Amino acid sequence: MYLNNRSDLMKILYVCLFPIEANNSAMMRNLALVEGLIANGHEVDFLTIPVNRYNVILEDNDLNKINIIRVKGNRIYDAITSSHAREVSRIRELLIMCLRKVYHAFSVFDYTYNIAKNISIEILEEKKYDIVISSSDPKTSHIAVNNLIKQGLQYGKWIQYWGDPLTLDITNKNIYPKFYLKAIEKSILKNADSIVYVSPFTLREQKAMIPKISSKMHFQPIPYKKEKLYPNTNNTRFIVGYYGAYKSVTRDIMPLYKACTKLKEYVDLVIMGESDLKIAETENIIVNSRGDITEYEAKTDVLVCILNKKGTQIPGKIYHYAATNKPILVLIDGDNKKEMRDYLSSFNRYIICDNNEEDIINTIRKLMKSSKKYTPVKAFSPKTIAKNILNTLTIDSE
Repeated sequence: MYLNNRSDLMKILYVCLFPIEANNSAMMRNLALVEGLIANGHEVDFLTIPVNRYNVILEDNDLNKINIIRVKGNRIYDAITSSHAREVSRIRELLIMCLRKVYHAFSVFDYTYNIAKNISIEILEEKKYDIVISSSDPKTSHIAVNNLIKQGLQYGKWIQYWGDPLTLDITNKNIYPKFYLKAIEKSILKNADSIVYVSPFTLREQKAMIPKISSKMHFQPIPYKKEKLYPNTNNTRFIVGYYGAYKSVTRDIMPLYKACTKLKEYVDLVIMGESDLKIAETENIIVNSRGDITEYEAKTDVLVCILNKKGTQIPGKIYHYAATNKPILVLIDGDNKKEMRDYLSSFNRYIICDNNEEDIINTIRKLMKSSKKYTPVKAFSPKTIAKNILNTLTIDSE
């Protein structure tokens, strides 16, 4: 085991087998944590994969402080998703979609599994680190670290940082029974020195499911990347903004849609994000799949988060929005309504109501009359969360 004896500076290897430039909630969480590690005086190498043409890229990412190391991508996957393969014919495109569905049905992991399985320690400039942090999704990030360790990677402690769990992931599309997934999950978790989840309810379920290693399991909220202080909007109409994915299996956006339809005399709703739903625009509702989120946020009077229909996870947007001075409306849904309400209420930052049409209408009307001012939640700052995650370890100074 390797550990730098300088307590003021540690060398950290951060592993995530998804492009570091990607514009999604998981990478926002990763970059915020890395920013916090650097702010606390540590040096970070970030092991990632190349960007492909289907990744949505965040153009204004400042990655200059991070030493980025890239493994080779999955050539088979890249070939399948290449422009040529996609544009030859509609028939081929449908065939590819069918093949992908079959692949996900019979695969526990995504296409990065082959990258993790074949990763070589020679890709690393250093072979010794004080701390290794593997971050999912994808869950193969943890497998990659395990394979690097088998090849001789020296490290002090290994932290596994989990977004969604494996067995209890509500987005799982594979056919395997829970006992099989649980066995795989246990094999991944067993060698970690600390396991950090981003939801207290996921932590609770994981401890109950795998009690033998529950002492290594911890919870820390998702950090936001940086504070965003917007000027007053002074809109003539009240703008409600929902910016994020709303796939029907995960979240129910229709109560918000219907509520704002009924409030059309004085409310505009902007919906922006990926979905399998086809929602019609109306005279007061704009629906886009993509756009400049920051520009829309600045013009929005209230930011909306919708909790998942089931499961224990909390959408990352709840924490990212806590970096702003905007009102945040959280629509409570799912299996743990009371616990979710109690947890979020403890921060005295969110406006909370049930995800039903009547409650949303009443709450928006109250918000329109409110003059309350909001500030970022310091407890979710990158520096604070990074320090707390490292503190889940007991690190020898020898």
